[in-house]
Amino acid sequence: MKIQFKIALLFTLLCTGIIIGLSCAIYFFANERAFQDFYTRLELRATIAAKANFEGSQATTQAYEQVRNEHLERLPEELEYIVPMDSLLQVSDTFALTVPTSFYHDLIDKGSASHRDRYHFFRGVRYNYANRIYAVIISAEHTYARNFLLNLRNILITVNLISTLVIFTVGYIFGRKILEPIRRIMEDVNNINATSLHKRLEIKEGKDEITELANTFNSLLSRLETSFETQNNFVSNASHELNTPLTAIIGEAELALAKPRDTQEYRQAMDVILKQAEKLRNITKSLLELAQSGFTGNLSSEDVEVAELMENVQHVALGIYPTCNLEIDNSLHPANLHSLMVRGNFRLLELCLSNILLNACKYSNGKTVTVAIASTDEHLVFIIKDKGIGIPTQDMPHIFDPFFRASNVSTSKGYGIGLPLARNIINLHNGTIHIASKELEGTEVVVKIPLSKKN
Repeated sequence: MKIQFKIALLFTLLCTGIIIGLSCAIYFFANERAFQDFYTRLELRATIAAKANFEGSQATTQAYEQVRNEHLERLPEELEYIVPMDSLLQVSDTFALTVPTSFYHDLIDKGSASHRDRYHFFRGVRYNYANRIYAVIISAEHTYARNFLLNLRNILITVNLISTLVIFTVGYIFGRKILEPIRRIMEDVNNINATSLHKRLEIKEGKDEITELANTFNSLLSRLETSFETQNNFVSNASHELNTPLTAIIGEAELALAKPRDTQEYRQAMDVILKQAEKLRNITKSLLELAQSGFTGNLSSEDVEVAELMENVQHVALGIYPTCNLEIDNSLHPANLHSLMVRGNFRLLELCLSNILLNACKYSNGKTVTVAIASTDEHLVFIIKDKGIGIPTQDMPHIFDPFFRASNVSTSKGYGIGLPLARNIINLHNGTIHIASKELEGTEVVVKIPLSKKN
């Protein structure tokens, strides 16, 4: 069932329920009002009938009869009974009245009684005359109420049926109008495919849910476009990076096998093949680490001691670049550094920070590389700063692209995997990374990782 039809159906059920409730209330109060009014009319007739029968002079009696005949039209099946109250129960069986015995007891005890048998009404009153009490009973058929209520019921049923149809139609049109922007969004999204991810949904001014939905789709499209471009760049660059050492290995092997050579020439060929194979292994290892770091499945986490983590990172950096002028800035160190912990994977965090620190050592040109640790209420902050060659401004938007290398590092060995790998690991740990750099002035990398809840 489509949402548009659901909206129309729910709208119809709600409004029809309200209308039916109001109709029932109207019918009920009209019914009660008609009955109460008819009881009053019967009581008036009973009083006039008693006065016409008991008031003294003949002229007075004739006057009451004249009033009754001229101004009180005889009711359908109207019957009139006047009997002494003390003999009411004895003669009640002779009345052509279908009333229960309680009617007579109420008349005797309370001085008045009422009864209704569908649209046939009975009213009894007590009348005192000449020191004697009489019971005056009037009965009549309330045909007006019957006809009125029947017509009212037919009108209400007809109005409810018509209003239900009108409400459903209005609700359907209303639902279509409300869902029209969503329908347009669906059409626009269906027209976007892998080759047209640059397209965006048209967003109208406003702060309603439809605008938020369009913004959400546009944000999703932006992320997908970036992912597709990154993937395309990754595949293109990976193919190139893998093809270069493979070509060198194949070429050197073919050259060595083209004709008999002496031992020294074979050793030289094997040395070239070994170096290219080593390069190929490093590239595939980096690719594997990058792919694993981008996996957003289950991450084995533990409480990682920050002090131990930084000791390992410094050890790795100095092991590869023993001449690196590494300096630890203690000015920002938290007082409880040795008890601080972050929640994450020790190996991945070590790999992430090591790559950042290794880049700083590699491109510092012997200048000081500073490492500082700070903390906030919720995050641990790693600050790695160097005064090396820096990153050109035009290269900054691409520093996290796999295999991208800045234009001023072409003479240095590397594969452009370190920063993308670091960012993936930081994202896995719900952290952030910020890089600020100026060419020939140096680079500053700030990494924030959430603290363990045990801190």
